[in-house]
Amino acid sequence: MAKKIVSKAKLATGALVVLQQVLANEEVRKALANAPRDVIRWATKKRDEYKAGGSGRLDPTKRFGQKGLERRINSLFEVSASAFPDRNDPGRAELLDAIDRLRLALGVAAEMPLAKRKRAQARIGKQLDELEATMVDAILPKPSPKAIGSAHPAR
Repeated sequence: MAKKIVSKAKLATGALVVLQQVLANEEVRKALANAPRDVIRWATKKRDEYKAGGSGRLDPTKRFGQKGLERRINSLFEVSASAFPDRNDPGRAELLDAIDRLRLALGVAAEMPLAKRKRAQARIGKQLDELEATMVDAILPKPSPKAIGSAHPAR
């Protein structure tokens, strides 16, 4: 049984590597470059929902641990729908597959004893960090190299 868990972890890591390669594709980057306006709409909607939620205080049970990871995965899924609106967009299937694998891994972790669950959640969190960072890198334009004679000379 432990062998299956290891192979699923390797598959999830492989899916993230494939996703990172897909996000390096110029067509995918162009599609993601158009995503900010959709993301702004999504963020506005989320902000309005948060404000309508009441007290406006931080609820730690929804920010950390199992619920926090579920929230991050769900948010990533919602953003991916904005970034890849068409079913045939390059990279869409790989991204959704990676998100599904993270959800499955989190579901498995939920049933583990506390010590093992925390270790599994930490691994899931690290892979989620990588996926989110890769998406941000794919969406944001690359910084241009500093021009010669810029205002900040090298030391």
